[in-house]
Amino acid sequence: MKRRMLRYIKENVRKTQNSAREREIYGNKLVYLKDQLPYGFDLNYVVRTVEELIPRHLAHNVDAVYVGNFDNFNYNGRNYNAAYEDGALYISNDQDDENDMIDDIVHEMAHAVEEQHGEQIYGDSSVQNEFLGKRERLYYLLEQEGFDVSYNDVMDTEYNEQFDKFLYKTVGYPTLMSLTMGLFYSPYAATSVREYFANGFENYFLRDKDYLKKVSPILYNKITEVIEEGREDET
Repeated sequence: MKRRMLRYIKENVRKTQNSAREREIYGNKLVYLKDQLPYGFDLNYVVRTVEELIPRHLAHNVDAVYVGNFDNFNYNGRNYNAAYEDGALYISNDQDDENDMIDDIVHEMAHAVEEQHGEQIYGDSSVQNEFLGKRERLYYLLEQEGFDVSYNDVMDTEYNEQFDKFLYKTVGYPTLMSLTMGLFYSPYAATSVREYFANGFENYFLRDKDYLKKVSPILYNKITEVIEEGREDET
């Protein structure tokens, strides 16, 4: 997402913050409910579950969570439900259920963890190298399927708008799902090395941890290392 989109979101939050319903997560981080959630939605359950799943020390860089309807969650022709910037999580109030929101919060919290522990995660280049090895394999799979794809785009670890459009619109996620099975935990993990980490983090806590270890062992070990080191620092 572009910074201008997030600036727009922040301005909207500021305008409504006084009337927003407030909660706390981890005892001292505010949750602002800007807009109405679906009928019967239990936000307290979401907060409790996130607190139970994610150790407090991993939320160090998160100062607040804003929940609401943010018009500019659409970028590059795609709809997004969440974002992280400058110590805040921005989460859509348009959710299928509580687990849907938990997914969004945990994924964006991964980006806060990445910001806090960036040197530890990427400093030895092992995560990048694992990611690029998978991207190179994907390149040859796409070629075999007849797609005209740039090797340089494929081997770029950073987010590439052109390549993202290619995966999302030209290849399509159903085809990408088939091609990445057993290679990436899910197609979205192929987007960039940052999304590779965030996707792995999300699945480490919410889904099949053993499958993540099998598919992305270096990423799995790096996430475990960050978790354990943070626990040691707190003791």
